[in-house]
Amino acid sequence: MSIGNFLSNAHRLVGQEVEVITTEGTYTGTLLSVGSDSLVMQTRIRGRNVRLIIRLALIVALFRLITGSRRIF
Repeated sequence: MSIGNFLSNAHRLVGQEVEVITTEGTYTGTLLSVGSDSLVMQTRIRGRNVRLIIRLALIVALFRLITGSRRIF
């Protein structure tokens, strides 16, 4: 996937709950914005709400988390 495709798909996830896997660790939170070289997410680290800036060059994968109630049939 090219960086253009990644950015386009990442922009669609703004405002969503996501998981970001990087070379330095995995982070879960709300994606706030996507720039040309980084993204910003709201997450909790050590019990505190923080805004985390992650360089795109460090990202291995970006997932949208499915939240809400699950039905068991």
